[in-house]
Amino acid sequence: MEAKYLKDFVIAMIILSLILLVVKDMNLNSKTRMIPLESKYKKLALGEQLLNQIHDLENSINQRKDFVFTVTKDPLEQNLIVKTIKDLELQWKEEVEKMVRLESTIVPENGEKHAVISYGGETKIYSIGDTFPKGKITEIKSGEISYVANGKTLTLPLQKLPEKPAAIKQTPGTSKTTREYNW
Repeated sequence: MEAKYLKDFVIAMIILSLILLVVKDMNLNSKTRMIPLESKYKKLALGEQLLNQIHDLENSINQRKDFVFTVTKDPLEQNLIVKTIKDLELQWKEEVEKMVRLESTIVPENGEKHAVISYGGETKIYSIGDTFPKGKITEIKSGEISYVANGKTLTLPLQKLPEKPAAIKQTPGTSKTTREYNW
């Protein structure tokens, strides 16, 4: 008999909780209907110019999110202002590779004359009539060549390899395997 009353009690509690939920829902619904369509702060709203500026900022931020950085150096490196020895050596090598440099000339008494020219990190042997990066070779003399470029006859003298900057020169007698201890 007690189980029957317990069952009736549980059913009554469920019905009461449903009624309370419906009343609460109706109360919330009536509160949301009371919200006006036009805000009382409408007069304080943003002007068209300020709204356009905000949209421009949002567009700029979205574009920056999609931007892909293409840097050759590590952006987290702390000493980007001060060039390291590696940076100086790479810079020197790039300068040398960009040069069109006459290394030597071979002028035998009998036979074909040749010129050894370096450019772009490569060294090639040229003879009269060959085209090299600056023009077409017309004559090879001892220590210089004559060539035609854009209708003008020019000469390229023998050039030594430019000296390395003092910061990257190794002192004589030292090598990378030599270690100096400071203790």
